Amino acid sequence: MHISNMDGLDILSLKILVSLYENKSATYVSKALDIPAPKISRSLKNLREIFGDELFIRRKCGLFPNEFATHLYPIAKEAIECTDKFHKARAANANLVKTHIEIAAPGLIAYAFPKALMQAIKDEQKLMHINITPWSMHTTQDIINGDTTLGICCNKSTADVAAFGDKLLTTTLQSMDKVYLLASRNHPIFKREITLETIAEYPYVNTDLGNPSSKLSPYQEFCLKSNIKLNTEITITSISSLFEYLGESQALSLLPYRVVYEMVSDVAELHTCQLSQLEAERLYAHAEAPTIFLVQKNQPSKVNDDLVWLSGQIKKIVDHII
Repeated sequence: MHISNMDGLDILSLKILVSLYENKSATYVSKALDIPAPKISRSLKNLREIFGDELFIRRKCGLFPNEFATHLYPIAKEAIECTDKFHKARAANANLVKTHIEIAAPGLIAYAFPKALMQAIKDEQKLMHINITPWSMHTTQDIINGDTTLGICCNKSTADVAAFGDKLLTTTLQSMDKVYLLASRNHPIFKREITLETIAEYPYVNTDLGNPSSKLSPYQEFCLKSNIKLNTEITITSISSLFEYLGESQALSLLPYRVVYEMVSDVAELHTCQLSQLEAERLYAHAEAPTIFLVQKNQPSKVNDDLVWLSGQIKKIVDHII
């Protein structure tokens, strides 16, 4: 292995390396970073020339990091984080950013927010900087503490956030009463009548909607109450990891997001369909349909016009997703 001139190493290439390592899909990285696919290829070629190593191995389902890329990943991620700190310091010094907003959203829908929100901010010439992080078991407390500004929460009902009393302000954004089946393109389920019972005959992948890990998903509840044996193989929170897993297995998954149609159209290995209204009604007769909430700290005496505007933009994005 021969490492050439490191002067050719740039931050964008490091971001691409980190994103490819985490998501293993050049198509996903192109969309997530809003970078044309040819530029992704050129940056990867540049990285390979600089480090004298292939870094990623191409397989049918995507790009997989080799051992050397695994060593580079934490270094590259640390370098990116340092660069972000420089940008924040510069912005604060020049008074370019009036408001810094931390947003938490479940991994399965977080991908939809950065590009749309940044475009809206630019169009309205808002002086704000946003940072989007995955929803975790600590997010609700982070909102109360003031470390996170807004949370996009996919829970079964207001009871999940009502436990925090008047410390939180929750706004209902959308009820998710439709169901979409996702599996590999040649999965045998697509040649059969698709019902809640036939779905349970195959390995199932659960998707975390931001609920505590101890809670069952609506479909898991349905099977339990209907005495249907369900083999839940794994729970996946990342959309790219979900696509990769389903594309390589006989497992399938149920999602409440309409936008999955648009995403799967770019993935040759996968296929999706909407369950009939009858099956959706059967499912939610046993378990309450998940609901998306916007969660923020309850501060009745403090009205922030930027947060009111941003909440409206998030509502528009959620309407598109569902």
